[in-house]
Amino acid sequence: MSESDILIQLIGAFGIAASIAAFQFKKHGTILVFRTLNEALFAVQYFLLGAFTGAAASLIGIARNLIFKNRVATGKTTTLFIAIFSALFVLFGILTWEGPKSILIIVAKVLSTVSYGNKNTSVIRVIGLVTTTSWLVYNWFVFSIAGVLCEAFTLTSLLVGIVRLDLLPRWKKDKNEV
Repeated sequence: MSESDILIQLIGAFGIAASIAAFQFKKHGTILVFRTLNEALFAVQYFLLGAFTGAAASLIGIARNLIFKNRVATGKTTTLFIAIFSALFVLFGILTWEGPKSILIIVAKVLSTVSYGNKNTSVIRVIGLVTTTSWLVYNWFVFSIAGVLCEAFTLTSLLVGIVRLDLLPRWKKDKNEV
């Protein structure tokens, strides 16, 4: 591996940390701050790898996350923005078409747009299982080692978050009601 290859993968390594941290928070805004940092780092990495569908989707994702963070925090609807950003992800997926692997990104970004537009963090984590799996496969195809590792760690983080933040409190509540 050349020095530039190592640098490219290192950028993704910082994205890994942001992604893992994101799903361990209870607040919608905090999840989106860390997901935005993840998107920014991976946008740079994908661009350097020549993976332009991933780069474009990540750049659009930054804007989406910031808008959704503010709208949800102020109690405003995200419905119109869900439609706008979903259309942008489809459009840029087509414009940067890299073959069938681009479909993985289009589907992942539309689904994550629906989930991030939702205040319910449990929904974000559950839909994250599908979107993260799509990104894992895409990263494999574009040889983003950091991306593959990121999605593997993110899947683990999602599962831990689902158990710790969604299921355990429910189980404890059910147990106390018996």
